[in-house]
Amino acid sequence: MAIKTVIASGKGGVGKSTITKSLGLQLSEKGASTLLIDCDAGLSSLDIMLGVSEKVNFTWGDVAEERCSTADALMKISDNLTLLPSPKRPLTKDFPDIIKNLTEKLQDDYDYIFIDAPAGIGRGLHRAAAGADKALVVATADEVSVTGAGTVQKVLRENGIRESRLLINRYDVRAAKKGLLLTVDEIIDKTLVQLIGIVPEDKNIMYSTVSEKRLKTRKSDSAFLRIAGRISGKYIPLELSQLK
Repeated sequence: MAIKTVIASGKGGVGKSTITKSLGLQLSEKGASTLLIDCDAGLSSLDIMLGVSEKVNFTWGDVAEERCSTADALMKISDNLTLLPSPKRPLTKDFPDIIKNLTEKLQDDYDYIFIDAPAGIGRGLHRAAAGADKALVVATADEVSVTGAGTVQKVLRENGIRESRLLINRYDVRAAKKGLLLTVDEIIDKTLVQLIGIVPEDKNIMYSTVSEKRLKTRKSDSAFLRIAGRISGKYIPLELSQLK
């Protein structure tokens, strides 16, 4: 049965979709059957980031409106990685249970299901969280993002998610030491979420996001490899020296 994880953030633009894609690629390349669900109706990005946007015929919105079967909407990216794309336009109806129903139907077919939730605490987050058992709360090291992450954590708990982990993205060790950004300890204290990993600031990441292959930038790829290992149950120490 799949481990079902929603990937959420309070603020947009923190790299949630890149994280979803990267963890999916890392785990699938290690042999784990992995499903990625893009929940951002009207603003879908995972199909673009995986280089398959022109091949999308159906989405989970079509499944919800009974225009196709679930199998029709699933896109095979590689032997162990599958994508369920998001509607390209905003939904005309809410369909609050669609992701929950789909993950319950598909959970026996995968080892991991990652649900890329829309940013914020609106209906999209509630819809995405309903299909998950766990959460990754994503934040960057600025006050606005961290405050939003803390709020999202409260909403996730209200939606029945009891196990959340914090993932700090685009972390600049030097800037934090200078007081320009929050430190890791400050972020943890403000969100009250246990840390699972840190992805360093890496300007090269934008050049390697639109592909069905892993990131071509060593710093970020190594960080995602460690986080994927922790998700799979391995003991991997968390040290800031790893980010250099």
